[in-house]
Amino acid sequence: MGQANIEASAGVPTITRDKAWYAERRTEVLRSMADVERNTLLANIVGTAVIVGFAQLLPNANKFLLPAVLRFIAIGLTSMVYVRIRNQIDRGASIERLYRACIYVGMLGGASWAYLILPLFLEPTFHPAAFLVLSGALIATSLVITNTSSLPQIWVSFCVSYLLVFWTGMASAPVEFRVPVLFGVTVIIAAVAAFAIGAAKNRIYAAEMLVDNRRLGEELAEALAEAEFLANRDPLTGLYNRRAMFEGGDTSNRIRHILLLDIDNFKQVNDHYGHDMGDRILVRIAQSLKDSLRRIEGDGHKAARLGGEEFAVVLDMEDSQQADAFAEDLRAAIAAVAAEFDMPDRLGTASVGISSFEAGERVGDALQRADNALYAAKTAGRNTVRRSDP
Repeated sequence: MGQANIEASAGVPTITRDKAWYAERRTEVLRSMADVERNTLLANIVGTAVIVGFAQLLPNANKFLLPAVLRFIAIGLTSMVYVRIRNQIDRGASIERLYRACIYVGMLGGASWAYLILPLFLEPTFHPAAFLVLSGALIATSLVITNTSSLPQIWVSFCVSYLLVFWTGMASAPVEFRVPVLFGVTVIIAAVAAFAIGAAKNRIYAAEMLVDNRRLGEELAEALAEAEFLANRDPLTGLYNRRAMFEGGDTSNRIRHILLLDIDNFKQVNDHYGHDMGDRILVRIAQSLKDSLRRIEGDGHKAARLGGEEFAVVLDMEDSQQADAFAEDLRAAIAAVAAEFDMPDRLGTASVGISSFEAGERVGDALQRADNALYAAKTAGRNTVRRSDP
């Protein structure tokens, strides 16, 4: 489904009606038409059976048998197509081929109704049943045009097929009879179509409102998701930010480890290579952090960018040797990133401070020790790991 492009117009959001928007509107119109077809199927069958039944009272009753068969075939095929359409829409699948099928069954429907009333004009009679058959067929035709009028390709194909079959069938009738009948039936179909087009505006408007509201809802959901992401994530690296890193309480109920990382001489990276290069290095380091955490067991580990070139990692592990090994591997991974960008020695590498985070201890205390260890790593010449424990 295409995304909505929302524009402000006098403070009111509006939807850009692009190609995808019109496709969505057509889908909603087809959904409505399919519902009507499903809900009126029994009435359609019974009504056609009643019309055919009245036709059997006429002197030329046998002339209605083949048209009746064609009419019931049209009903069955139309019902099958619209059932498939509704199923495809519910599944979110494409309905392009089925939409073309709607046009074809519309043509078949128009032809079948015209074929059904032709015997009334080719062998006219004043029998009361003739008027019942004709009025019933015209009413049914009007209902079909009204239901399909929201989609011009369908109702136009129905009307054209109807008139072509009727005009062709009337070619053998006497001219003095044929001309007024053709004119009258054509005017009736045109009048019904004109009325149906006007009535279709409400269905089209309802479909447009549904699509607009859905797109606005999607945009709102995306905006809320983005706001939530920005509230918890660093926009450059996608890592957690400082607030999200340590939310949920100031103490831990088990031993963990905290690492603080500072990218060595990062100001020189920005000064000599530009901030764009600096951002690229930070993004690559963040990816290295994510990859490193994915390689160790457990799912309680977190990494964050605290600001600038400073990062933090919380390791949900108790073993100090494992934590130290991870810190050393992470330092080496960041040194490899610096090498990727051809940074000089001690430029773009990382100094790492690590501290255990005791059960019941405040985060601030563990952070202070990790910060002290980070300072010791820098003092020791950078690109190294130092630990500070209680």
